[in-house]
Amino acid sequence: MNKVWGSVGIAAAVLWAAGILLQYADADSTPGELLIDVGFIGIAAMIAGMLAAGVAGRGVFPAIGLGVWSFGHLSIALGGFVELATGNADNAFYPLGGLSQIIGGVLAAVALARAGVLTGWRRWTPVAWVVTYLAVFATLFTTTDEVQAWQLVPFALWLASIALTGAAVATTAPPAGAVARTA
Repeated sequence: MNKVWGSVGIAAAVLWAAGILLQYADADSTPGELLIDVGFIGIAAMIAGMLAAGVAGRGVFPAIGLGVWSFGHLSIALGGFVELATGNADNAFYPLGGLSQIIGGVLAAVALARAGVLTGWRRWTPVAWVVTYLAVFATLFTTTDEVQAWQLVPFALWLASIALTGAAVATTAPPAGAVARTA
């Protein structure tokens, strides 16, 4: 299953990248927003898949970290759908999603690194993901609602770290004795 979840993450990062490029070309691009939202849903699915596959280990700490991290991505997607439906970007799903991504991402990165299932370079891809997300988050405070050209660099690094995490998950053998979570 790791190959499936990792591949979902890679595909989600590619969809998200296509969406952000469409948004950069035309800030009112509905297809761009839809691609971004679908990308966030795919990223949330990869994170939930990592939890189900036991890549972060077992127990409450990994479940909380990965659960909150996945919820953050779903919240951002929901905010995008609300924005598309109402034409208003001011909804609670965006800040809730951003905060959940920060808190859940930090907790999940720690759980993933400590579990030792991801080895070598794979072990540090979630940490790189969280660090690049924090860099992107910081850029959001310095600009208007429209993406600026210079912001594409941290966005690209963020997406690359998501795709690398997907590749790390896809190329990792399931942990010994792993049993997928069913509930």
